[in-house]
Amino acid sequence: MHDASTAVASGVRRGAAPMTSSNECPPTRGLRSRLRAMAADLVASWRADGIPAAVRSPSGLRAAAEVLVRRASADPVHVGWTMVTIVSEFWRGRIASAPAGRKLLLLPDCPCVAAAHDVATTPATCGPACGIATLWAAARDSGWVVESTRQAVGAIGSLLTGQYDGILGVAGLRDLEKAFAMLPAFSLPVAAVPCEDVGPAASCEASLSAAAIDVDWALGMLGLGGGEPMPVGDYLPLFREAAQLFTPDGLADLSARVGAEPRFGLGGPGGPATEAGIAPLDAAAEFGGGFTTRGGKFLRPFLCLAAFDAVVSDLRESATGRRPAAAGDRDGVRDSAKAAALAIEVFHKASLVHDDIEDDDRVRYGRPTLHVECGVPSAINVGDYLLGVGYRIIAGLPGVDAGTVRDVVGILASAHVRLARGQGAELWWRDVGGRSLAVTEALEIYGLKTSPAFEAAVAIGIRMAGVTPAEAGAIDRYALHVGTGFQVLNDLKDWAGDVENDRRAAGDLLGGRPTLLWALALERLPAADVARLQALAAEAGAADADEAAVGRCLTEARRLYEQADVFGRASAIAGEQRSLAAAALASCRLRRLRDVLEFLLDLAVPAAASPAR
Repeated sequence: MHDASTAVASGVRRGAAPMTSSNECPPTRGLRSRLRAMAADLVASWRADGIPAAVRSPSGLRAAAEVLVRRASADPVHVGWTMVTIVSEFWRGRIASAPAGRKLLLLPDCPCVAAAHDVATTPATCGPACGIATLWAAARDSGWVVESTRQAVGAIGSLLTGQYDGILGVAGLRDLEKAFAMLPAFSLPVAAVPCEDVGPAASCEASLSAAAIDVDWALGMLGLGGGEPMPVGDYLPLFREAAQLFTPDGLADLSARVGAEPRFGLGGPGGPATEAGIAPLDAAAEFGGGFTTRGGKFLRPFLCLAAFDAVVSDLRESATGRRPAAAGDRDGVRDSAKAAALAIEVFHKASLVHDDIEDDDRVRYGRPTLHVECGVPSAINVGDYLLGVGYRIIAGLPGVDAGTVRDVVGILASAHVRLARGQGAELWWRDVGGRSLAVTEALEIYGLKTSPAFEAAVAIGIRMAGVTPAEAGAIDRYALHVGTGFQVLNDLKDWAGDVENDRRAAGDLLGGRPTLLWALALERLPAADVARLQALAAEAGAADADEAAVGRCLTEARRLYEQADVFGRASAIAGEQRSLAAAALASCRLRRLRDVLEFLLDLAVPAAASPAR
């Protein structure tokens, strides 16, 4: 007997015509933007009366697309691309607003990398500044599940059987023809960003442009601002600039420009401790440099640079006559800000090395964690080395007055102390065992562990631009609620799975960590159910627990969480934190800086955040 997805797919194949055969993507960004805008206007015209009956058929959809192509003076070979774009515009809001863990993004490999193995389930990227990596990181932070377009056919089955509420695919026209074009128009919530199959070009950006992948448009399709496109196009170059700092060439260039030692004392790509060719005196630098450039979203250095640029522009607009903290030419001023942004990420990477040891995490950025690769003692030393590198970068910022350096060191030291307090509270709670946990305690730990890094990144950018954070607004209060809300959403995502870090479902429960979800369960469940939940956590977290036993424990734990409406209450708390952050943001006295803070709020704590299912 066929399963449901097979039966539906068979019926679809009999009744639908391919949408994309013998078609090409529009060759220029301008033409693609024009056709997308026309498609959006067409879909908007249907809101009152619904989709016209004629457009629901493949021939009717093609006729509508042909009209748009003629109006845009485009070539008829772009009709198939336009058909996909019309359907995608129709579904984009619904897909983007689906709950976390219930929307799937399919991404291709970056054209700059060698062909990945056909069985690979994740897209291959060319490095930290890769446009595909940018989409991947932004999607994951907004509750999307991300897989390779090689999984497209199976993904349709997952949609039909109810695993996902919608799918967005950045896919070649051939892949779309094979997987999506079998569907009758508007039958299922499937959207796509069609692209061409191209080889590598001089850069990732050039390759993606040749492939017709407009990264800012795809980010808008993700609906990161709560179902409507965010102004990510304004910030995408800055995201790439921040990521580029952590490439070998980026480190070498900036260190030379600010007069620091080569690559700031951060060595090569790193690798397992048994790798030959690393001299003992170079080991800390090699492993530290390798881990720092290994991966990540590089959100903190982006925030530092965005805050700096915004405040400089605000001061120039207000004609106050105040100057950024670094003297000299404009490029020199900004190079110092870039070096400070680099230091912030180095501190963050040091904390990750130590956290991975303390939590015994085994995977980070798709590779074994540093203590797994080179041993716990060496990994501890690498984390300490990175802390020293960060402070040395700040101390050596060229042309920055002593008062600003003192303030920046104070910002970093305060963040460091608060982070250690939060981590210490978590470790003490875990190691003592059996302790109660109030919701307010869990939120306070979140505020200490997550918020300081956001605050430091923004505050240092502001201070480097010549303004104190207190003059700019309630930056500390804003960061507290952004970081706390961000961590609450991470709690919920943990129950939807976390592909990149290879955690088992609800890994914090297995690790015995003091999460908000656990605190809510203790508060809202009867005593007998609390005792059962504690027993399940102990059983699932036992060293000899096999996958089947863990799965059974998590299924029952999820039932108890749902019984107490833990996911719904946590989602509401995330919304409360967003509202508190927005209230603090309103105190910001600088217009462009306020735009940056609004962008971070939408990115870290989306308005459409929903509980896990």
